Order: sequence, then structure tokens, then C-alpha cells
Amino acid sequence: MRRVVVGAVLAAAVVGVAACGGSDSSDGSSSGGSSTAKAADANKHVNIAHFVAIQANPVEQVIIKSAKDTGKANNATVTTFDSNNDVQRELANCQDAIASKKYDAFILKAVSGPPLIPCARAAMAAGIPVVVQGTALGPKQTTEPQVEGIVGSSITLSTTNGVAVADLTNKACEKAGATPCKVIYLFGPVAFDYASITRKTFNDTVKSKYANIKVVAQAAANFDPDTAAQQARQLLQVHPDVNVVVNDCDPCAVATEKVVADLHKDKILTVGAGGSKVGVDAIKAGKQFGDTVILPATEAKAATLMAIKAARKQDVGDTTIDVTADLSPVGTIVDSSNVDKYKPEW
Repeated sequence: MRRVVVGAVLAAAVVGVAACGGSDSSDGSSSGGSSTAKAADANKHVNIAHFVAIQANPVEQVIIKSAKDTGKANNATVTTFDSNNDVQRELANCQDAIASKKYDAFILKAVSGPPLIPCARAAMAAGIPVVVQGTALGPKQTTEPQVEGIVGSSITLSTTNGVAVADLTNKACEKAGATPCKVIYLFGPVAFDYASITRKTFNDTVKSKYANIKVVAQAAANFDPDTAAQQARQLLQVHPDVNVVVNDCDPCAVATEKVVADLHKDKILTVGAGGSKVGVDAIKAGKQFGDTVILPATEAKAATLMAIKAARKQDVGDTTIDVTADLSPVGTIVDSSNVDKYKPEW
């Protein structure tokens, strides 16, 4: 993380007026008034526009609630703009929010990072500070601002998740004791940046770090448990000697576990991603080997606090947060060794 201080100088203009016998009293009143004004400004009510990718998603619902709760606890109103996974709609929402002149700061959770750069620039040109949440705003997977003037980022990097999926798969392969370790990988929707970059990072990491892992089949499950179950059943018929089935979503992993049980392939280990309650419950029950961590409520809280402080021209603090790497109590992976220390947020 990089510490960045947003300069916030609250200055009261004091006009010195020479008046007989009145200088001491006047100075004292100005000083007291300035302190009172600073205290009021430090907690003034602010309005935050929160742009989300798709409100219907259960993870997004946690994000929305966390942002609103954080705002309420800090004298701020957070208004949600749902993009319904549509970049053009998100751009239109951004333009409407700027035109309304109602908002003191933006939290921008992009459907896709690079296309939303004009939104951020337009907001900043209108004097609205912008905080990036969830998805990197730019072509690079980094928490460092890629657009000049961005206040900061609270991001769940898909590259961090992709490496975690690969590392967890390797741990499962070590548990399976197979050489080579044969893996089926079921990935999320390729149109969604987070899923597509996670997939690429997983494959690249396996290729570069884990020579023992052989990915024998891949298929899109699109974060849908029914699709995951169907794909797993078909692929396990073609590759009956698989050791590990990897899923990019927890409900998909649960569906896959049922298929494995139905086929009486008890030695196959399953891996999930998302750090959800269903994943944690499956680990505790011994049905799932492990999971990767996602902390949607923590991500939204950090972004909202950043936006509120920026709106009040206060020190924002940490501005390059990779949420799972920097804020998770257990790191990027949860399994039987640390599951009791991990509290799922969705």
C-alpha cells in the first residue's frame, strides 16, 4: 500500500480592523469562530454517488448495504446507481449524476475499467473527487491510480484472486498426492473483467509456478450453479481420473461437490472462489478443500470512508488498497487450517 495525503487546508480569512479598545476581543472571537467552523466542516453532511456494476448480484447487494451503512454512521448519504452490467448505462448514470450537481464525491465501481475513465475525468473536471472501488480503473491490474487526480482505490484485484486460485489448487493437488495432478477448471463469464482476468492469471500462474498441475479441461460456468453441475458431469465422464475440480464461484463449487458425490468419486477434491458463507460451511463440513477470499463489505466500507473524507477535504489515509491482500485476517486463501478465523461477508 502507498500512503497518500490529500491536502486539506481549511483557512479562515481574518480581516484586521483597527478599532479603539476592540482588538483583543475581536481576535478572540475570530479564533473561536474559526475553530467552530473547522469542527463543523469536519463532520458536515455530504452526498456520495455510488456506481455499482449490477445490483441484482448478491455480492453487489452486500457492497451497497455496506456503503450505505458506512455513510449513515458518518453523516453521509450514499445514493446507488445501478449499471446492470452495462458500460453505456454506467456512463449515462455518471453524466446524470454530474449534471444534477447533488454529489460531493463519486465511488466508481466499474463494469469494465478502461471504458469508465471518461466518467472519472468528467467528474473531476466538475470538481467532484473520485474513489475507485472493486475494479481497477485502467488497463493495468493495480491499486495505483491510473487516471491523474483520482483520490484513491479500494480494489479487489482479479490478479490477486487468480494467483490465489492457482495457489489453492496447488495445495489441493498436494493433498491429493497425484503426479501429475489433473484439474478441471470452471470459470466465470468472460465478458466480466474480474472473471476473465482471474482466469488468465490462474492459467499463467499454473504454467509458470506449478509444473505438476495439468489442466485437462476448462469450461465456462458463468457463475451459475446449474451450468457448473452440467459442465462438471460432462467433463468428469471424459476425464474420470481428475484429481481436483476448480470453480470460480462458491455456489458453483457446492453444485460440483454434489456431482462428485453422485458419481462416487470421493477422492476428487473441489476448490471454490468467493469466500462466501456457503463456501465456508462446505469447508467446515469437509465437502470442499478450500476457497479464495473476497471481502465485499470491507471493500465498500474502505471506499466509502475514503470518499467521505475526500468530500470534506480531509486526509484520506491509505489510498492504494488491495482488499484481500491488505485487509483480510487470513490472507487470500481460506481452508481447514484457518477457517475458524475467517468470517464470510456474504
